Amino acid sequence: MELKDIKDVLTFAAFRPEADNPRFSWAQRFPKKKSVLVNISRGKVSWACLNKKGVVESASEADGEFVEVASQMGDHWSDHTEDGWIGISLNNRFIVSLEHNLSRKKGWQEELKQNPKSVLGTKYDRTKRYALHHNPETSASLMLACDESMVRSVEESLRSHNLRAARICSGLFAMTSTLMGRIESDNAFKNQDLIVVTWLDNSLCVIRQKNGQWQDLRCRSGLAPQDENSVAQILRPFLESAQPNTRVILMEDKLQSGFSRSFLPMFGNLHVTDVTEENCLWNILGQH
Repeated sequence: MELKDIKDVLTFAAFRPEADNPRFSWAQRFPKKKSVLVNISRGKVSWACLNKKGVVESASEADGEFVEVASQMGDHWSDHTEDGWIGISLNNRFIVSLEHNLSRKKGWQEELKQNPKSVLGTKYDRTKRYALHHNPETSASLMLACDESMVRSVEESLRSHNLRAARICSGLFAMTSTLMGRIESDNAFKNQDLIVVTWLDNSLCVIRQKNGQWQDLRCRSGLAPQDENSVAQILRPFLESAQPNTRVILMEDKLQSGFSRSFLPMFGNLHVTDVTEENCLWNILGQH
Protein backbone atom coordinates (compact mmCIF):
# COMPACT_ATOMS: atom_id res chain seq x y z
CA MET A 1 0.00 0.00 0.00
CA GLU A 2 1.35 3.41 -1.00
CA LEU A 3 1.62 6.37 1.39
CA LYS A 4 -1.16 8.17 -0.50
CA ASP A 5 -3.51 5.23 0.04
CA ILE A 6 -2.82 5.26 3.78
CA LYS A 7 -3.37 9.03 3.89
CA ASP A 8 -6.66 8.70 1.99
CA VAL A 9 -7.93 6.20 4.54
CA LEU A 10 -6.89 8.35 7.51
CA THR A 11 -8.54 11.45 6.02
CA PHE A 12 -11.62 9.50 4.84
CA ALA A 13 -10.81 10.46 1.22
CA ALA A 14 -10.87 6.78 0.26
CA PHE A 15 -14.57 6.64 1.19
CA ARG A 16 -15.65 9.64 -0.92
CA PRO A 17 -17.17 9.21 -4.40
CA GLU A 18 -14.81 9.06 -7.37
CA ALA A 19 -14.39 12.32 -9.28
CA ASP A 20 -16.13 10.93 -12.39
CA ASN A 21 -19.03 9.20 -10.59
CA PRO A 22 -22.19 10.93 -11.92
CA ARG A 23 -24.42 9.49 -9.20
CA PHE A 24 -23.05 12.14 -6.84
CA SER A 25 -23.25 15.92 -7.08
CA TRP A 26 -20.26 18.05 -8.04
CA ALA A 27 -20.01 19.36 -4.47
CA GLN A 28 -19.87 15.80 -3.11
CA ARG A 29 -17.15 14.79 -5.56
CA PHE A 30 -14.97 17.84 -4.91
CA PRO A 31 -15.51 18.83 -1.26
CA LYS A 32 -13.16 21.63 -0.20
CA LYS A 33 -11.35 21.39 -3.53
CA LYS A 34 -10.81 23.85 -6.35
CA SER A 35 -12.48 23.01 -9.65
CA VAL A 36 -13.05 24.38 -13.14
CA LEU A 37 -16.25 24.33 -15.22
CA VAL A 38 -16.09 24.89 -19.00
CA ASN A 39 -18.95 25.65 -21.40
CA ILE A 40 -18.35 24.94 -25.11
CA SER A 41 -20.53 26.97 -27.46
CA ARG A 42 -20.50 27.51 -31.20
CA GLY A 43 -17.26 29.42 -31.82
CA LYS A 44 -16.82 30.40 -28.17
CA VAL A 45 -15.68 28.83 -24.90
CA SER A 46 -16.40 30.17 -21.42
CA TRP A 47 -15.18 28.90 -18.06
CA ALA A 48 -15.39 29.50 -14.32
CA CYS A 49 -12.92 28.71 -11.55
CA LEU A 50 -14.55 27.61 -8.29
CA ASN A 51 -12.72 28.02 -4.98
CA LYS A 52 -12.55 25.38 -2.25
CA LYS A 53 -15.96 26.50 -0.98
CA GLY A 54 -17.52 25.87 -4.39
CA VAL A 55 -18.01 29.59 -5.04
CA VAL A 56 -17.19 31.17 -8.40
CA GLU A 57 -13.87 32.95 -7.99
CA SER A 58 -13.44 34.10 -11.59
CA ALA A 59 -15.15 33.66 -14.95
CA SER A 60 -13.81 34.29 -18.45
CA GLU A 61 -14.50 33.51 -22.08
CA ALA A 62 -12.66 33.37 -25.40
CA ASP A 63 -13.69 33.19 -29.03
CA GLY A 64 -12.62 30.12 -30.99
CA GLU A 65 -13.23 26.39 -31.19
CA PHE A 66 -12.61 24.26 -28.12
CA VAL A 67 -9.40 22.68 -29.44
CA GLU A 68 -7.87 26.12 -29.98
CA VAL A 69 -8.95 27.58 -26.63
CA ALA A 70 -7.92 24.44 -24.73
CA SER A 71 -4.41 24.67 -26.19
CA GLN A 72 -4.13 28.19 -24.77
CA MET A 73 -5.93 27.69 -21.46
CA GLY A 74 -5.12 24.07 -20.59
CA ASP A 75 -2.35 24.93 -18.12
CA HIS A 76 -4.50 27.60 -16.47
CA TRP A 77 -7.41 25.20 -16.04
CA SER A 78 -5.11 22.53 -14.67
CA ASP A 79 -3.68 24.96 -12.09
CA HIS A 80 -7.19 25.59 -10.74
CA THR A 81 -8.28 21.95 -10.45
CA GLU A 82 -7.54 18.96 -8.27
CA ASP A 83 -5.66 16.35 -10.32
CA GLY A 84 -6.83 17.78 -13.66
CA TRP A 85 -10.54 16.99 -13.32
CA ILE A 86 -12.90 19.54 -14.92
CA GLY A 87 -16.60 19.78 -15.72
CA ILE A 88 -17.72 20.21 -19.32
CA SER A 89 -20.97 21.71 -20.62
CA LEU A 90 -21.69 21.16 -24.32
CA ASN A 91 -23.70 23.97 -25.87
CA ASN A 92 -23.76 22.89 -29.50
CA ARG A 93 -24.88 19.89 -31.59
CA PHE A 94 -27.62 18.71 -29.26
CA ILE A 95 -31.40 18.79 -29.12
CA VAL A 96 -33.92 18.69 -26.27
CA SER A 97 -37.28 17.14 -27.12
CA LEU A 98 -40.53 16.31 -25.34
CA GLU A 99 -41.25 12.58 -25.21
CA HIS A 100 -43.93 10.40 -23.61
CA ASN A 101 -44.12 6.93 -22.06
CA LEU A 102 -40.38 6.28 -21.84
CA SER A 103 -39.33 3.52 -19.46
CA ARG A 104 -39.06 4.48 -15.79
CA LYS A 105 -38.37 1.04 -14.41
CA LYS A 106 -36.12 0.79 -11.39
CA GLY A 107 -32.51 1.62 -12.23
CA TRP A 108 -33.36 3.46 -15.44
CA GLN A 109 -30.55 6.00 -14.86
CA GLU A 110 -27.85 3.34 -15.00
CA GLU A 111 -29.66 1.54 -17.81
CA LEU A 112 -29.67 4.74 -19.86
CA LYS A 113 -25.86 4.69 -19.81
CA GLN A 114 -25.36 0.96 -20.30
CA ASN A 115 -28.22 0.07 -22.64
CA PRO A 116 -30.10 3.24 -23.69
CA LYS A 117 -32.26 1.41 -26.22
CA SER A 118 -34.04 -0.44 -23.40
CA VAL A 119 -35.15 2.93 -21.99
CA LEU A 120 -35.70 4.89 -25.20
CA GLY A 121 -37.06 2.20 -27.50
CA THR A 122 -37.52 3.48 -31.06
CA LYS A 123 -36.18 6.91 -30.05
CA TYR A 124 -32.68 5.43 -29.65
CA ASP A 125 -29.89 6.42 -32.08
CA ARG A 126 -26.50 4.79 -31.56
CA THR A 127 -24.72 8.01 -32.66
CA LYS A 128 -26.14 9.91 -29.68
CA ARG A 129 -25.72 10.15 -25.92
CA TYR A 130 -28.80 10.82 -23.81
CA ALA A 131 -30.12 12.32 -20.60
CA LEU A 132 -33.69 12.45 -19.27
CA HIS A 133 -35.75 14.53 -16.88
CA HIS A 134 -39.17 13.06 -16.08
CA ASN A 135 -42.32 14.90 -15.09
CA PRO A 136 -43.11 13.06 -11.81
CA GLU A 137 -46.89 13.34 -12.26
CA THR A 138 -47.40 12.68 -15.99
CA SER A 139 -45.94 10.46 -18.71
CA ALA A 140 -43.92 13.33 -20.20
CA SER A 141 -40.12 13.51 -20.22
CA LEU A 142 -37.50 15.97 -21.41
CA MET A 143 -34.94 14.10 -23.49
CA LEU A 144 -31.47 15.40 -24.35
CA ALA A 145 -29.72 13.88 -27.36
CA CYS A 146 -26.10 14.91 -27.97
CA ASP A 147 -23.70 13.86 -30.72
CA GLU A 148 -21.41 11.05 -29.55
CA SER A 149 -18.69 12.32 -31.91
CA MET A 150 -18.57 15.68 -30.16
CA VAL A 151 -18.25 14.06 -26.75
CA ARG A 152 -15.36 11.93 -27.96
CA SER A 153 -13.55 14.87 -29.59
CA VAL A 154 -13.77 16.85 -26.35
CA GLU A 155 -12.43 13.90 -24.35
CA GLU A 156 -9.51 13.54 -26.75
CA SER A 157 -8.69 17.25 -26.54
CA LEU A 158 -8.71 17.10 -22.76
CA ARG A 159 -6.37 14.11 -22.67
CA SER A 160 -3.85 15.94 -24.86
CA HIS A 161 -3.58 18.57 -22.10
CA ASN A 162 -3.50 16.09 -19.20
CA LEU A 163 -7.06 16.99 -18.25
CA ARG A 164 -10.01 14.68 -17.59
CA ALA A 165 -13.76 15.22 -17.66
CA ALA A 166 -15.43 14.63 -14.31
CA ARG A 167 -18.72 15.35 -16.09
CA ILE A 168 -19.84 16.04 -19.65
CA CYS A 169 -23.35 17.46 -19.83
CA SER A 170 -25.47 20.07 -21.58
CA GLY A 171 -25.65 23.27 -19.56
CA LEU A 172 -28.95 24.26 -21.19
CA PHE A 173 -30.50 20.91 -20.31
CA ALA A 174 -29.20 21.22 -16.74
CA MET A 175 -30.72 24.69 -16.44
CA THR A 176 -34.03 23.57 -17.98
CA SER A 177 -34.43 20.46 -15.83
CA THR A 178 -33.46 22.42 -12.69
CA LEU A 179 -36.01 25.13 -13.46
CA MET A 180 -38.76 22.60 -14.25
CA GLY A 181 -37.95 20.87 -10.97
CA ARG A 182 -38.39 24.14 -9.08
CA ILE A 183 -41.73 24.76 -10.78
CA GLU A 184 -42.89 21.21 -9.96
CA SER A 185 -42.20 21.80 -6.26
CA ASP A 186 -43.81 25.27 -6.11
CA ASN A 187 -47.60 25.21 -5.89
CA ALA A 188 -47.74 28.91 -6.77
CA PHE A 189 -46.32 28.11 -10.23
CA LYS A 190 -47.13 24.46 -10.73
CA ASN A 191 -50.74 24.75 -11.93
CA GLN A 192 -50.43 28.03 -13.80
CA ASP A 193 -50.34 28.60 -17.55
CA LEU A 194 -46.62 29.03 -18.17
CA ILE A 195 -44.14 29.60 -20.96
CA VAL A 196 -40.78 28.47 -19.56
CA VAL A 197 -37.71 29.87 -21.34
CA THR A 198 -34.07 28.92 -20.78
CA TRP A 199 -31.21 30.56 -22.65
CA LEU A 200 -27.50 29.79 -22.68
CA ASP A 201 -25.18 31.69 -25.02
CA ASN A 202 -27.36 31.54 -28.18
CA SER A 203 -29.02 28.23 -27.35
CA LEU A 204 -32.73 28.36 -26.54
CA CYS A 205 -35.32 26.01 -25.03
CA VAL A 206 -39.01 26.93 -24.62
CA ILE A 207 -41.66 24.79 -22.89
CA ARG A 208 -45.41 25.34 -22.50
CA GLN A 209 -46.84 24.06 -19.22
CA LYS A 210 -50.53 24.21 -18.35
CA ASN A 211 -52.16 22.63 -15.30
CA GLY A 212 -48.97 20.70 -14.61
CA GLN A 213 -48.88 19.25 -18.14
CA TRP A 214 -45.91 19.78 -20.48
CA GLN A 215 -47.74 20.51 -23.72
CA ASP A 216 -45.11 21.69 -26.19
CA LEU A 217 -41.34 22.19 -26.48
CA ARG A 218 -39.02 23.87 -28.97
CA CYS A 219 -35.22 23.87 -28.75
CA ARG A 220 -32.36 25.19 -30.90
CA SER A 221 -28.66 25.06 -30.09
CA GLY A 222 -25.95 27.26 -31.57
CA LEU A 223 -28.14 30.06 -32.93
CA ALA A 224 -26.34 32.86 -34.73
CA PRO A 225 -25.91 35.99 -32.55
CA GLN A 226 -28.84 38.41 -32.79
CA ASP A 227 -30.82 35.94 -34.93
CA GLU A 228 -34.24 37.53 -34.38
CA ASN A 229 -35.94 35.54 -37.14
CA SER A 230 -35.00 32.14 -35.70
CA VAL A 231 -35.94 33.17 -32.14
CA ALA A 232 -39.25 34.60 -33.35
CA GLN A 233 -39.98 31.36 -35.24
CA ILE A 234 -39.35 29.30 -32.09
CA LEU A 235 -41.53 31.57 -29.91
CA ARG A 236 -44.40 32.08 -32.38
CA PRO A 237 -46.54 28.99 -31.53
CA PHE A 238 -46.23 29.73 -27.80
CA LEU A 239 -47.21 33.38 -28.21
CA GLU A 240 -50.11 32.58 -30.52
CA SER A 241 -51.64 30.20 -27.96
CA ALA A 242 -50.92 32.43 -24.93
CA GLN A 243 -53.79 33.83 -22.88
CA PRO A 244 -53.78 37.14 -20.95
CA ASN A 245 -53.04 35.20 -17.75
CA THR A 246 -50.11 33.26 -19.27
CA ARG A 247 -46.87 33.90 -17.39
CA VAL A 248 -43.35 33.69 -18.77
CA ILE A 249 -40.58 32.26 -16.57
CA LEU A 250 -37.11 33.11 -17.86
CA MET A 251 -33.73 31.71 -16.80
CA GLU A 252 -30.48 32.75 -18.49
CA ASP A 253 -26.93 31.59 -17.86
CA LYS A 254 -26.09 34.95 -16.27
CA LEU A 255 -27.75 38.24 -15.42
CA GLN A 256 -28.68 40.43 -18.40
CA SER A 257 -27.52 37.88 -20.92
CA GLY A 258 -28.30 37.86 -24.63
CA PHE A 259 -31.98 36.91 -24.49
CA SER A 260 -33.20 39.62 -22.12
CA ARG A 261 -31.16 42.25 -23.94
CA SER A 262 -32.37 41.35 -27.43
CA PHE A 263 -35.63 39.38 -27.42
CA LEU A 264 -37.71 40.21 -24.34
CA PRO A 265 -39.97 42.68 -26.23
CA MET A 266 -41.27 39.74 -28.29
CA PHE A 267 -43.46 38.74 -25.32
CA GLY A 268 -45.44 41.98 -25.53
CA ASN A 269 -47.70 42.47 -22.51
CA LEU A 270 -47.22 38.99 -21.03
CA HIS A 271 -45.95 38.99 -17.46
CA VAL A 272 -42.27 37.92 -17.42
CA THR A 273 -40.59 36.65 -14.25
CA ASP A 274 -36.81 36.52 -14.60
CA VAL A 275 -35.37 33.98 -12.13
CA THR A 276 -31.78 34.35 -13.37
CA GLU A 277 -29.12 34.72 -10.70
CA GLU A 278 -25.52 35.87 -11.00
CA ASN A 279 -23.35 33.00 -12.30
CA CYS A 280 -26.55 30.99 -12.78
CA LEU A 281 -25.07 28.31 -15.05
CA TRP A 282 -21.93 27.83 -12.94
CA ASN A 283 -23.92 27.63 -9.71
CA ILE A 284 -26.24 24.94 -11.12
CA LEU A 285 -23.35 22.85 -12.48
CA GLY A 286 -21.28 23.34 -9.33
CA GLN A 287 -24.04 22.31 -6.93
CA HIS A 288 -25.73 19.39 -8.73
